Amino acid sequence: MTAAQYARFSEIRAEMKRYIESMLVERAWILELQRALYRERGYREEDLELPVVYNLALDDVSPESDPRFIVVADNPGLQEQKFKNHRYLVGQSGKLAVSWFRTNLDMDFRIATIIINKTPIHTPKTAELRILTRLAGKWRDNLVSLLEESQRTMARFAIELAECLECPIWVSGIGELGNRGIFQVWAEELRAYAAKSKADTRANILLFRHFSMNQFAIEFSAARREEAARKTASAEAEAEAEAGAEVEAEAEAEAGAAAKGKSGVRADLSDARITLALLKKIGVRNRERILGF
Repeated sequence: MTAAQYARFSEIRAEMKRYIESMLVERAWILELQRALYRERGYREEDLELPVVYNLALDDVSPESDPRFIVVADNPGLQEQKFKNHRYLVGQSGKLAVSWFRTNLDMDFRIATIIINKTPIHTPKTAELRILTRLAGKWRDNLVSLLEESQRTMARFAIELAECLECPIWVSGIGELGNRGIFQVWAEELRAYAAKSKADTRANILLFRHFSMNQFAIEFSAARREEAARKTASAEAEAEAEAGAEVEAEAEAEAGAAAKGKSGVRADLSDARITLALLKKIGVRNRERILGF
């Protein structure tokens, strides 16, 4: 990245770190609520280490770094909140992401991405943020306010990072972005910031399913099959049109070329450049459906 980009990135990173670290200092009651959640859900309380999590991987970003995506995951889970990790997407979802990037894009996921979350507040599973709110008792209003504030703040950081580094925003997880979803506030705030952002920034906000349980890989594979079918149908239609205007021998040659083209579809789709183009189609389609732009 350029010197100017790194200087701006350093400012955003420092502000993010201060914000996340201040959350626990000012609101120690979060830890007590999470202990109650662990007890109710059958987790071992001694495994609860970091109630709110800053991604230490951000501190590894240097002027020589060349990130390709700003990945926005949900919230820190069991592995992310451990002292020994203290990083985002290091559990099973992260392992799936690492494998997918290596296989399909020939990229190192940890190097190619800057990872942040929609909120830094930890629960073992994202859906348990609702349970945490239910267990909050006298702190319920405080927790609801904090969850909303953190989502607004993290949405701003996502846009600022994307504008600074000129990278697409890869939103991982779409199921909770709609009305009454856990991350509805985050989605609304991102939409508001996007409306005021550069056209390129808006165009490169891409929404995908989670890496967890291979949801993302399944979504991508389905889109790839659709694309292959579309190309095959197009090639066949073109071959038939040409065959109708040519002599039989020429028609046979065209049919052979079309068949050869069919076998080449899979090879083309495995190319990283074409994979990235297909990813953009998927991400834009999801964004238009969920965020409305």
